[in-house]
Amino acid sequence: MPRPSKPLLSREIIANAALEMTSETGGFTVPGLARRLNVRQSSLYNHVSGRAEIIELIRRQLHEAMAVRVDVTDDWPDVIRHIASAQRSSMAKHPWLIPLLATSPADLDAAITTVENFATVLCRAGFSDRDVVLVIAMIDIVTIGASLDLASPEDIYPAEVLAEATTLARVMRSSPPGASRADAAFEFTIEIIIEAMRARLRRPNPG
Repeated sequence: MPRPSKPLLSREIIANAALEMTSETGGFTVPGLARRLNVRQSSLYNHVSGRAEIIELIRRQLHEAMAVRVDVTDDWPDVIRHIASAQRSSMAKHPWLIPLLATSPADLDAAITTVENFATVLCRAGFSDRDVVLVIAMIDIVTIGASLDLASPEDIYPAEVLAEATTLARVMRSSPPGASRADAAFEFTIEIIIEAMRARLRRPNPG
């Protein structure tokens, strides 16, 4: 009997199914995963040792998906814009999985290459080693928050709330028509960060 051209089960297939389940429901169990894949639970253990290893496989996939090509000759503001935008888009696809990313070490070649090149760009620009460490963490913090903000409603203040808030109602009318609040806020935040970092570079003894 000929073998199927596509394997019925593999570590990648298991990780993909677990990723889909977590995105849909906020989590997964090994029995539930077996039902989703229409296999015996024991069949999963021929490929993975258990739930912990499946979580690690998901972490690897997401870290690799978030890896951004960084040219060390690019200007540092453009690198920050590029990395922040790519990370925000990637995290927004799987908001339930952000805690996994936030608590997992970046020990993968693709992810490390991104951070290594990012650090190189910042160091060459003149930022202190301490500032580089903090900027890398800051971009992660901003992109995690920004990715979650994409799930927020466009109109975050109901009309009845604005009716009781004169100043807030006035400033809300200044929003450009047709612009996404989340996108505009994200771009504003990144530009404010870049502006502050430029000012820091101009200081006699930054850090």
